[in-house]
Amino acid sequence: MNRHRTMMILLIALVMVTVIAVVATSVLIFNRTTRENRAEILTNAARLAAGHIDGDKVDGWLRNGKDEDYETTAAILESILRNTPHLEYLYVYQILPDGCHVVFDFDTPDTAAGEFRELVPFDESFEDQIPTLLAGGKIDTMESRDTYGWLLTAYEPVYDSAGKCVCYVGADLSMQGVYDYVQGYFFRVAIIAAVFLIGCILIGMRLLTGVRRADAMDNLIAQQKRDKELTREIIEAFAKVVDMKDKYTQGHSSRVAKYTEMLARELGCDEDEIEKYYNIALMHDIGKVAVPDSVLNKPGKLTDDEFELIKSHTARGYDVLETISIMPEIAIGARSHHERPDGKGYPQGLKGEDLPLVARIIGVADCFDAMYSNRPYRNRMNFDKVVSIIKDASGTQLTTDVVDAFLRLVDRGEFRAPDDHGGGSMENIENIRKGEDKKPEEPAS
Repeated sequence: MNRHRTMMILLIALVMVTVIAVVATSVLIFNRTTRENRAEILTNAARLAAGHIDGDKVDGWLRNGKDEDYETTAAILESILRNTPHLEYLYVYQILPDGCHVVFDFDTPDTAAGEFRELVPFDESFEDQIPTLLAGGKIDTMESRDTYGWLLTAYEPVYDSAGKCVCYVGADLSMQGVYDYVQGYFFRVAIIAAVFLIGCILIGMRLLTGVRRADAMDNLIAQQKRDKELTREIIEAFAKVVDMKDKYTQGHSSRVAKYTEMLARELGCDEDEIEKYYNIALMHDIGKVAVPDSVLNKPGKLTDDEFELIKSHTARGYDVLETISIMPEIAIGARSHHERPDGKGYPQGLKGEDLPLVARIIGVADCFDAMYSNRPYRNRMNFDKVVSIIKDASGTQLTTDVVDAFLRLVDRGEFRAPDDHGGGSMENIENIRKGEDKKPEEPAS
């Protein structure tokens, strides 16, 4: 008995070490590959731009001013800037001992362009490279944190017909973008690895339970109970990780799971079903780990593209959870909790009875918590107004039988917070199911 237990523990430990090593190696390789790819994009953009600049005319432009050739070249360079993926800045400087003289520069959404002939001081991060630049030599792509932020920079010399370097094309991209991209990859890989490890642990526990079946039945029952408790604890831990990622909705997953449990019990579900629905609700927002922090925690109004990215958390959550065979329905809550009985939800546009029961229940619980919870940008809504909105949404945005169960519980004094003695925001919400569009005037779910 002890031999089997020891072997199983060693096997699980070996699997965990292997998975952690694979994840770490994968992220390191992905990070290096991403940086190399972005550096290549920068270098190619700088070279392309340098190839369109007539080096014999640069000194004349700086002495005499712009002409028709200058304007034509500026248009080509701006086209390169606008059409090169990830490229943030593109500029042309003549490097002299007194600093950088602007030949070409272009406005970006965050930074105004330098004026033609303007003198730009050397950044401290380029101090070691100044002698090489003054000599007209080439420098390697470099990373810096200075006046214009955290950047990866490539410099390409421009030569005149005599072979003299007359200026440099500078190309920059944001390292914060690279960091966010790699971080998103890490979260996806880590979640997949963690789910795999959970499966290995649970399988191992089941195998150990099978070995113990030769023992008394009470030992088997006790082991199954511990398995359930461990599953619950692991799922709750993952739910906390999801809520920690979204600073606007701390504790949201746990509250939605509690409300889902209350509604399932009121709808007559048995205890096993209630426990299963509770776990499903805990994981309904797991897809948010794949949404960049810059979008998920954006304090202002989202763009259409950002809103579509937020909405994608339903499909991404389903992709992460669908392979968990010991609880196949756990992925349903993640994918379908924003579906509507009138067919106007997402991602599948399910309608009526096509909506799984657990998704209908989570839909009501999710909407209630979105409105009846404090957020950094607003206080919770008035309880009676929340109830009124949910009642009005019955049959269109929310399923009638679940709303009826919710109203019965409200009549019995449930759902209202113990510290709620009236008050709360009376602000109107145009669409209570637009739960992911975090505007200051709308709730986020």
